[in-house]
Amino acid sequence: MTPMTFSMAKKTMAWAFASTILATAGFAGLAEACTLMGATGQATKDGNAYIASTSDNPYIEGPRNMVYLTIPKHGYKFVHTPLLIQDTPGHYFDVGSDRGMNEKGFAWTRAWVVPNEPEAPNKMPAVDWFRKLGSTVATVDEAIAFVQTNPKGIGDQGNYIFADAQGNMAVVEVGYQTVNVVDKWTKHDKGIAARANRWTSEKMKPLDIGDTADEHDHEYYVSTSFRQPRAMQLLTGDEGRIDVAALKKILADNDNRDKTPMGDTGFSISNHGLTGGTVAAEVYDPAHRTFWFTYGWPDGDRKSSNPAYDGANQNTWGTWMPFVLSQMTEEGFYTDWNGNLTPIGARYLSRLIAEKRAAAQD
Repeated sequence: MTPMTFSMAKKTMAWAFASTILATAGFAGLAEACTLMGATGQATKDGNAYIASTSDNPYIEGPRNMVYLTIPKHGYKFVHTPLLIQDTPGHYFDVGSDRGMNEKGFAWTRAWVVPNEPEAPNKMPAVDWFRKLGSTVATVDEAIAFVQTNPKGIGDQGNYIFADAQGNMAVVEVGYQTVNVVDKWTKHDKGIAARANRWTSEKMKPLDIGDTADEHDHEYYVSTSFRQPRAMQLLTGDEGRIDVAALKKILADNDNRDKTPMGDTGFSISNHGLTGGTVAAEVYDPAHRTFWFTYGWPDGDRKSSNPAYDGANQNTWGTWMPFVLSQMTEEGFYTDWNGNLTPIGARYLSRLIAEKRAAAQD
């Protein structure tokens, strides 16, 4: 079975299955050990907001990120990365798109955190949550209102960084019931942020049980104490010069890679864990409506700490591809589970190359 659109009945069944998996420890390491970062205003080269993230998951079963364009009947067009998990027979299940950008220049990224509070009774499934976020939100302030007012369940919670085309950026900690805006900046500020798999505010730290939830969450919680400070160190060192290129370089950082991995995760930003690590990375340029994506390890090194568990990370690109919203005209998957371009993706790339060649000849 290939990652195709489910009928409504199959979507419901798939989400019920995926929710069961997400809620149990039996599906090893489904939580995500991701590293997020962002900068705006005086911290960036041009004053615009930029955010970036690694997507860190188990190599074999996923979730893995695929680039997809949604063109809703009502609302904004948006590019995002549906997270698909794979069961033993090879079926795929979408558990939500926690990375994306829409045509208004609003961008979001999220890292997993485990809250000690009940899900909302009328919770919104993560697939629907992110579709609504991408199609209806245009600014950082609207995004904050969105996470505050919409009912939240598993897959909606975590650490968020939001950015928009006007140069605004925010860090928001989102539980099932409780939400805290940690910080917010405009393009007139010097905004720098790095997040991973812990909440840091006094309001949310008592609700964070990632250290004890299960062995996988514990690993991500511990490795956060290396990944997040390292990201902040590199961002601070690049103050005033941060742009897309600078963020790509930070995402490829291997500091602490020589530290013995903890099963599903390592300790470097470009994460080379034993059975899990970085399966994709993203850089978001809201002002130019461009979503940069690379498959596999962002450092381009195709050899993990345990090659027998690399899975599709053997197809690590070692390069970045821009997905420019104004040039994306076909709804559907642009990349697949294994990092290949789909027919839609191939047509998009051909158009992009042709337009660049034409521009170079002018």
